[in-house]
Amino acid sequence: MLDHKLIIFNHLAKNPNMTKVAETLHLSQPAVSKSIKELENELSITLFDRIKGRMQLTTAGKYLLQATEDLIRKERDIRSDIDRLKNTFSGTLCLGASTTLSQYILPEILSGFTARYPNIHIQVISGNTAQIEQEICNDNLHLAFIEGTPNQPDIHYIPFLKDEIVLTGGASAKIPATLQKTELPQLKFVFREKDSGTLSVIRKALSEIGIPLSSLHEQLILGTTEGIKNYLQLTDCFAFLSVYSIRHELMAGKLKIIDIEDVTIERMFHIIHKQGYLDAYARKFMDYAIRYSQKHDK
Repeated sequence: MLDHKLIIFNHLAKNPNMTKVAETLHLSQPAVSKSIKELENELSITLFDRIKGRMQLTTAGKYLLQATEDLIRKERDIRSDIDRLKNTFSGTLCLGASTTLSQYILPEILSGFTARYPNIHIQVISGNTAQIEQEICNDNLHLAFIEGTPNQPDIHYIPFLKDEIVLTGGASAKIPATLQKTELPQLKFVFREKDSGTLSVIRKALSEIGIPLSSLHEQLILGTTEGIKNYLQLTDCFAFLSVYSIRHELMAGKLKIIDIEDVTIERMFHIIHKQGYLDAYARKFMDYAIRYSQKHDK
């Protein structure tokens, strides 16, 4: 359907790196370069300026990028409609997910979806909330799942699943089952990186009860929840973690939850896509995920 040269151009325009585009499209770098030159010759216009070894879109290139985005979306919609008529679904779907969702929630949804639609090829990119939102804004993802709060005007946020963030420690930690909020500054904490959606929710919730995040004793920053969980089991530190992320450790008796009197930290996970358009295959996955959440939400 759509000329392969336009598809190659679209990928290179959004990510001006010949090597990465060649890897993504399973082509050689010379093939990518040849395709761009042929397209420029066909159109009799320069699409990229080569400045100090770096590729930058010309005015014509910027126009063609927007035009090819519209064409690619239309082609995907047509293919989805044809699939529906044949009652068979095949295609590609690029998903993103922030850390908690990609590790502890999305795998179960993916297993059911891929069993039902085995011919839809899915790629999942993981990162913190800020990174995933940026990928959505850059049109690199069709759909994503995040743990942060809505704050980007170019993104449409759909409530997905409720979560609770709980104070967590190692099972052997010598601490009462319930604490007063004023006792929190006496503990040693492990936190995620500053762009973590979880940390943003924790900061806001603590601020609302008069406990600035800066008042807590930060012993360590770890970039992954798995790293934090393992660290808690070996030390007398504590962390605020999603209940979804510690289910197995609670059942195995490796971690425990410490209640904070009169304090509950809740949040809503969101499904996100770029404002104004939702890819047909992304809609199918979103509908499936929402049905899942309706069965599992608290």
